[in-house]
Amino acid sequence: MSPAASVDPLWRRGARRVLGSLNAALAPAGVRLSRVLSPHDDLQLYPDVARPLVPRYVNVGAGAFFHPLWHNLDVPNAYYRSAQRDHVHIVFDLTGGERLPLDDRSLSLAYCSHVVEHLPSPAVEHLFRELRRCLAPGGLFRVTCPDMDLEYRAYVRGDAAFWRWKNAYGVFPDTIEQKLLDHFATILTRAHPETAAPKVADAEVARVFRELSKAAAFEHFIKLIPADLARAYPADHVNWFDAERLIEMLRRAGFAHVYESRFGQSRAPQLRNTRLFDTTCPELSVYVEAEA
Repeated sequence: MSPAASVDPLWRRGARRVLGSLNAALAPAGVRLSRVLSPHDDLQLYPDVARPLVPRYVNVGAGAFFHPLWHNLDVPNAYYRSAQRDHVHIVFDLTGGERLPLDDRSLSLAYCSHVVEHLPSPAVEHLFRELRRCLAPGGLFRVTCPDMDLEYRAYVRGDAAFWRWKNAYGVFPDTIEQKLLDHFATILTRAHPETAAPKVADAEVARVFRELSKAAAFEHFIKLIPADLARAYPADHVNWFDAERLIEMLRRAGFAHVYESRFGQSRAPQLRNTRLFDTTCPELSVYVEAEA
């Protein structure tokens, strides 16, 4: 039994006793109380009672995420400042091409949610190689991001109602072509505030997706994104992924066992806590896991 498991039942039993007493008193009135679970009521799943001094569980590009046993790896910036607060434990720029400040084979779990679409392909490939280096044998990496195959199929069938989100600047892109473009090459849309960037007309989006394969069309547009301007807008999407592309990139990074997952269906029980993980846009996300 882990230290966390040996301590955890004490407060659980106390809480059940209190709740039982209250429900007994309220029963004549036909009222019953239920305990609302905290997102952190999963401590029995970990062999730790405090955040490890040497990181074992790392959320890459964590944003507003917080768990008492996890380390958040992120780079503070103005756009995400209110979400990040003081929860960044490892300050690291994922676009710099540097070695992750983590030891070889030191991680048990790594998680990355809706981050890779904000990074150019070389940075994503470097990140995947580094996480493979850092994961201990049997460790697990879970990555989720917008599923551009799902969005591509919505575009092909003319399903404009699929996109019901404003862009990062509070504006609804006004056509189906601009809606699709916003989710993988944000700065190229008419709704983006950066006037120095090239803007792609609807007719050009339609032509490219008509004449090229899905992958070639996505690649065509992300190559138009000015690298210097992309760094100035960290909320923008600058890349595209589907399950096939993520699996291919993870295998090239050295992961031998890579597979598509589903919302809340991780191999690792800790990552099945959907009050903490897989919380961003599950209706349009793809999930892939890679085992070290």
